[in-house]
Amino acid sequence: MTKAAVLHAYDTPLVIESLTLRDPRPDEVLVKMGASGVCHSDLSVIRGKLPVPPPSVLGHEGAGVVEAVGKAVTSLKPGDHVVLSWVDSCGRCVYCVSGKQHLCEQTVMESLTGQDDVFSKGGTRIGRMAGVGSFAERTIVRERAAIKIDPDIPLDRACLVGCGVMTGVGAAINTVQMQPGDTVAVFGCGGVGLNVIQGAALSGAGRIIGIDLAPRKLEMARQFGATDTVQAGAGTDVPAAVKELTGGLGADYAFEVIGVPDIILQAYLSIRRGGAVVVVGVAALDAMAMIPAGGLVLEEKRVLGSLYGSTNQQRDMPKLLDLYKGGKLKIDELVSRRIALDDVNAAFEAMEQGEVARSVIVY
Repeated sequence: MTKAAVLHAYDTPLVIESLTLRDPRPDEVLVKMGASGVCHSDLSVIRGKLPVPPPSVLGHEGAGVVEAVGKAVTSLKPGDHVVLSWVDSCGRCVYCVSGKQHLCEQTVMESLTGQDDVFSKGGTRIGRMAGVGSFAERTIVRERAAIKIDPDIPLDRACLVGCGVMTGVGAAINTVQMQPGDTVAVFGCGGVGLNVIQGAALSGAGRIIGIDLAPRKLEMARQFGATDTVQAGAGTDVPAAVKELTGGLGADYAFEVIGVPDIILQAYLSIRRGGAVVVVGVAALDAMAMIPAGGLVLEEKRVLGSLYGSTNQQRDMPKLLDLYKGGKLKIDELVSRRIALDDVNAAFEAMEQGEVARSVIVY
């Protein structure tokens, strides 16, 4: 049995209950969770924006210790510390063999549907989010989805590389080939947005503009590397403010990290000729974004999507943790609160109020 936070219906609080956990299959590992971040994507599932059908164990940003391995597992052993990746890679599809493992056609669909037979209760299958289900004391993942890390790294910091840090930093480093001196606007300074900011800073961006409604988040944006901030809201023409800060031209790159179609338009209006909008936030799958089509040609503007920071998880996650150990990547500062699993619903309330960068469940 394992204790877990289960979503039974959209727009309802998670229920903490004991579930049955099956044994790992030959290519799987059993992980005793050490910590899990509470991510905005979990809230998107609760609100029905992401199609993970209940009942389901939420959580996809986790780290822990391997407790048991299947008989075919060769790269991990009990006692290894791991970060969990919510996009596994099959290693066989056209995306995996071309070096775009984050787009693996098999595991991306599994991440969206969330259904498998790892958890159950009273004979009823309980699904899980993104093939992870890190809002549980124990979970089972495929060998490829457990990334071995240095055991000296605290698990309540390492877990954030499993989503927020990788998604944000990766968008700035992997999705676009940013050059030193480029100008960047980041729409949304929550946990992922702050990591876009520090990814841009690592890439040598000359001006990084953080944009948010909440003054506290703008303060954090400066801590993570923003050179300028713009408080959005009534009466603020954000594209005009970005252009004023960039000599009238607009930013080279604008990152939308909220998942709101209207903000994608604001980001588009904030970039210069030849600039690019990078959409990192996940909107509802039936939402439509409207942008001026003529600018795509006459101004050669681009709109790009960034899934999971375009990551090669086996390569990138240890690299980010090396940057953290070297003092070049802020992770400690992302942890606003450490909580127990029983407090997960309060963590979502704090998130919606803009009170936290990340709440982290510590098991």
